[in-house]
Amino acid sequence: MRPRAREENLLTQEATDELVVYDEERNQAHRLNRSATLVWRHCDGQKTVAELTTLLQQELNPVADEDLVWLTLARLEAACLLQEPVRRTPDQTRSSRRQFVRKVGLVGSLSLLLPVVATITAPTPAQAAVSPGPTCVTCSFCECGCG
Repeated sequence: MRPRAREENLLTQEATDELVVYDEERNQAHRLNRSATLVWRHCDGQKTVAELTTLLQQELNPVADEDLVWLTLARLEAACLLQEPVRRTPDQTRSSRRQFVRKVGLVGSLSLLLPVVATITAPTPAQAAVSPGPTCVTCSFCECGCG
């Protein structure tokens, strides 16, 4: 498997140790922490999961492993930031997550590497242009004119 990051209709902005990726097609902003950013930026369709693991180990922490990369890829895929779906069987996914959670419990510093891909949906320009009317003083939520 050689994952490839989506590049079209995305805007990116660096923010300290994080990256904000705005998806113009879906009107969503994604905040990627350092480990998720590192994996996403190196998903070039050339590197394997093993090579991405080596990069994580070199850049962030020697205890990073393939399970961390797979978890990151799953989160990036859920955010529609990969060109193609990640191919793993449900059994591989379950087993891998269980093993990873067990490792996180044993090696506390590994929890700092957990990938974070936080998503918010932004209003479309048309939605943002529509402003709600004045709030009703009496019922405090509508324009019923009772106030």
